[in-house]
Amino acid sequence: MNTLSGKFKILFIFGILAVASESLPVALPRGGFVTVNYAVCFSAAILFPSCGALIVSAVGGLFPLGKASKDAPLYKRVFNGSQYLLSQAAALYVLKLTGIEGFHTKVFPLIIYILVAFVYMITNIFIVTIALGFLQRKSPWSIWISNMRWALPNFMALVPVGYLMALIFYNYGALGLFLLFIPLLVCRHSFQLYMDMRENYLNTVEALVQALEAKDKYTSGHSARVGKLAVAIAEEMKMNEDKTEFLKYAAVLHDVGKIGVSEIILNKEGKLLDSEWESIRSHPVIGETIIKSIKFMFDIGQVVRHHHERYDGKGYPDGIQGEEIPLESRIIAVADTYDAITSDRSYRKGKTHEEAIEELKKVAGSQLDPKLVEVFCKAVTTESAYQVMNAGKVQIVSSY
Repeated sequence: MNTLSGKFKILFIFGILAVASESLPVALPRGGFVTVNYAVCFSAAILFPSCGALIVSAVGGLFPLGKASKDAPLYKRVFNGSQYLLSQAAALYVLKLTGIEGFHTKVFPLIIYILVAFVYMITNIFIVTIALGFLQRKSPWSIWISNMRWALPNFMALVPVGYLMALIFYNYGALGLFLLFIPLLVCRHSFQLYMDMRENYLNTVEALVQALEAKDKYTSGHSARVGKLAVAIAEEMKMNEDKTEFLKYAAVLHDVGKIGVSEIILNKEGKLLDSEWESIRSHPVIGETIIKSIKFMFDIGQVVRHHHERYDGKGYPDGIQGEEIPLESRIIAVADTYDAITSDRSYRKGKTHEEAIEELKKVAGSQLDPKLVEVFCKAVTTESAYQVMNAGKVQIVSSY
């Protein structure tokens, strides 16, 4: 198809595929999304490295259909189209520098195509990361690490698919291209299932927290606040994302063992009997038992078990001390103590942020890890503490 009309038909076909691919996005954990449109763009780049490939990239981002269109206002579609255009331009520039023209199946061009694919991917993720960092007021680096981890498998799977699309189109024309689009949709579906599995994990945690809050009126909102405060400490410590997410799960679930404690005891006003106190003290062990039965989060059980240990070794259930206590448990202990001090109880009113900080400093080195108390004081300002203290129920599936 060397005529103008023939080239227009090719662009039209690839444009349709790009729009169809972009209309089925898969959301990423830290914002943004991935689609199988990358395979179409990559295929266009190596088939006709010119303005045609740029047009295909921009069209996909500007004109998604269905729910993707409703969820993306005009400014988002313009951004998507622009960043696809810039990513494709960077990839085509690299391809031009190598001097390779037309479609090839030899080894050296294949290596160059992989390099081109990598440049497109890095440029794409870089632009999205900067934008998300600005909009969410978060570190672009943390968003980069997170989205790179989730997007990289998608990109790697789509590179050979994109090359295969180009190969089939080169040899068999448009019909073969449309037939290959079916496996492309299967790739998208597989990645969606992968992300849905992660969402189901979070929903499991959410269900456990809701079960506890329905039983213990004090715990309502407490777990979410402790989760937020624990994450604030982790971020101040520059803890990596995986450990921070692990800590967040443990913090939100730290009191889940109270499900196994009588409601009468949990909601009793006044002093507890020794037997009632022993029942309360059993909740870390019960929590560990509940959590370790959930395969994807069994490691969190040890953290939950030890969140009531004291730095001086006088805590429970095992009486371990100092750095024998898991770091995550020590962090949760600080956040938990702060929230307990500032929360209203039936027998007293919660203290102010300033008063709570003074209380934490008094028990630093005995009840709590003194270094973590110091980190907490730096991490939680008066304003941010007030917002956490007065926050309503927070869905744990929301971002940090």
